[in-house]
Amino acid sequence: MTRQICLHKSLLPIAAIVALVAVGPSGKAGDEKPKRRTMRITVVGPDEKPMAGVKIHASVWTKEPFQHNRDYVCGDDGKTTVELPKTIEILRLWTSQDHHVPLFAQWWPEHERKIREIPENFTFHLEKGITIGGIVKSEDGEPIAGAQVRVRLVEPRQVNFPEVPIPSIWLGEPITDADGRWTLDNVPSDEEFGFRLIHTHADYVSDYLWGGLQSEQGIDAEALRAGTATVVMHRGVVLSGLVTDPDGKPVPDALIIWGEDPYFQEGCQEVRTDEKGHYRFPPLPAGALRVTVVAQGWAPDQQQINLDPDDSKVNFKLTPGTTLRLHFIDGQGAAVGGVGVSIQGWRGGKALYNHKHPNVLDSKIPVRADEKGILEWTWAPEDAVTYSFYKEGYQDRRDIQLTADGETEYEIRLWRGPGPKMSGIEPKTSAPDGAEVTNRP
Repeated sequence: MTRQICLHKSLLPIAAIVALVAVGPSGKAGDEKPKRRTMRITVVGPDEKPMAGVKIHASVWTKEPFQHNRDYVCGDDGKTTVELPKTIEILRLWTSQDHHVPLFAQWWPEHERKIREIPENFTFHLEKGITIGGIVKSEDGEPIAGAQVRVRLVEPRQVNFPEVPIPSIWLGEPITDADGRWTLDNVPSDEEFGFRLIHTHADYVSDYLWGGLQSEQGIDAEALRAGTATVVMHRGVVLSGLVTDPDGKPVPDALIIWGEDPYFQEGCQEVRTDEKGHYRFPPLPAGALRVTVVAQGWAPDQQQINLDPDDSKVNFKLTPGTTLRLHFIDGQGAAVGGVGVSIQGWRGGKALYNHKHPNVLDSKIPVRADEKGILEWTWAPEDAVTYSFYKEGYQDRRDIQLTADGETEYEIRLWRGPGPKMSGIEPKTSAPDGAEVTNRP
């Protein structure tokens, strides 16, 4: 049985656009390779003398074939040469030198606001940093050694397109010593700046949001500058369990996810089962918790549990998945290849996902149709999953609920250019451009 769905595409989210640009060219390269150009960087210190050994990280967004991220080091003369493509959408530079405030500069030469053109020569003026710090303790007052404290600068104002270099928001990731103390000495002296921290440790409940423990315990910038900021980390509950197939055999390499939305919390909210099917979470706060299992070849499973120190084991027995088959066509019925498919929700949450992201592990769920416009997910769940579909040059479609049954092929029609969005799976009705949406056996 084949079902047709009309699909529309609006602008992609900014994060998706950024990801596409960062990956590389979307069109065909010309026969003639564009000529490369360079940018000469000079770094001087507080005394205006050249600084050797300063690290420069360059991030270039271009549609040309190019290495988008590169690292450079200034020579004895305080200079280095950054290689650039001929066409640049965004150029970003970061400096890094011990005991000095890291700086950030960016150029958007092709932006509609005509942000500064990229110069041939540019100079960074580094300043000595001041020291901030704190102490990390357990709930019984003992110092915690080996805790990582990620420190992020909070700007006193929003600076979208700085005209001059500004302090970088990424300051460092110090580790606490045997006394639970940490320090960072590359901080701007301007007291208008604030700070956001993330505390992590393998044996304690870690932060998964910037400023989580810091805000909860009232740690302010003044205490950090004084070096007296004390954060208490809690032991929490360690959940573990076993994942097996219908015959009770262990399922290795299964993805076990905790929480509601792993994309938008810092750090990884997933672990994998070992060769014996065992998994173990890091310490988590007691209370309600959604736990989701995704294992290639088996239907995803999920449990809503109450995480309790006296009951900290949850096992899963997986069942075979069901095939979801999608076929993307255009207004004339021709196949549309390379359509992106993104899972938006399942069972009232966002724990099931398919797109790769720095905050998550690979779920191995298909993310894109092939060149014939076909996407098959052979181990989908039997209940409804909410999707969005997108393709450059077409209108996207969000919040489409589809249920895999192993028999139905969903034929999805994509429309070029702007237009109204359709809702759901339509019965036979008129669609844009006179096309029809039909359910066919």
